[in-house]
Amino acid sequence: MTAQEKAAPEAEATSVEQLLTDILGQYSIRGDWRAIDRESGMNNTTRLIVTDNARYAIRLYDNHQDNAIVQLEHEVLQFLAESDFVLQVPEPIRSSSGSTVTAASTGKLASLFRYIDGNRPSSSNEKHVHSLGYAAGLLSRAMAQLQTNSEPQYQPYYELMQSYEGWTDEKVIDTASRCSFDDNVMSAIRRILAVRANLAPSLTILKKLPHQWIHGDLNFSNAVAVGDEVVGVLDFEFCTVDLRAMEPSVVMVDFINADRTNEQRLKAIDTFATGFGEALRLTSDEAEAIPSLMKLRMLDVFLHFAIRCADGLDAPDVWKGQIRHADAVCQWINERHDELATLLRSRLGE
Repeated sequence: MTAQEKAAPEAEATSVEQLLTDILGQYSIRGDWRAIDRESGMNNTTRLIVTDNARYAIRLYDNHQDNAIVQLEHEVLQFLAESDFVLQVPEPIRSSSGSTVTAASTGKLASLFRYIDGNRPSSSNEKHVHSLGYAAGLLSRAMAQLQTNSEPQYQPYYELMQSYEGWTDEKVIDTASRCSFDDNVMSAIRRILAVRANLAPSLTILKKLPHQWIHGDLNFSNAVAVGDEVVGVLDFEFCTVDLRAMEPSVVMVDFINADRTNEQRLKAIDTFATGFGEALRLTSDEAEAIPSLMKLRMLDVFLHFAIRCADGLDAPDVWKGQIRHADAVCQWINERHDELATLLRSRLGE
């Protein structure tokens, strides 16, 4: 490792520390504080803030500087906190100026929340899988009651063509060629683009399914568990108005990974869907559409990371990993589409 490579993480750590000092200075936090590194996603940097008498979670928004997105997220959190939703959600803390959204001197946005005790649920724990399904159903039921004059900040998943306008097959291939991917990866990209082409005609039909506000990015990393029970839901940054059935579809994609056998994948989907169905039943049409919606989720992720790669935000290897995952998931769903539809209709349909 070169001296420059060694210095990069240190410089990044210093930068985050400076941002935290800047931002936390805008809050009435008593006494000294220390920041503990927490697992962060691609879109945000998260730290646990510990003082002598309290714990907080702070989020630094890395993928945008749009105040409206954060304000909408906080509006949804307030609604859920005041509703009969039984699970915990983050509680934004107001700064000294009275706002729940703060900005560093660099312009980077941040929010401070009261810390929710617990741990990340595990997709390998069957009770966690069932509990997250039940939590997702409860959340969907609660979010259906949300009424607001605020406009959604993100397009529905089925508006894929409009959301990624300009990202034609040719542009995707050209971007991949610039990454010098091998023939296997290029073949995977072409299969994914074929999935997009095959799914496009059905989007008009999917648009007719029931709509409501959804979390939009629910998964195991955005939940909190105590023991075998999911007790909280986190990270509502991507909440939007979309198909109601999109909520469970987003989660179930995560069960189709290389570490699971086919039997384990189907078992996890069955367990999650059973939990969801105990809290909320969908229409039969919604349940049968979920395999297609799962592919739609993977197409969105695939294109999202294509843009990040093209913009220099990620190394090509990051996109390559998403390409392989999207290809494997879509192929697996195509091979078992009817079996999945039957299972989901049984567990989720009215």
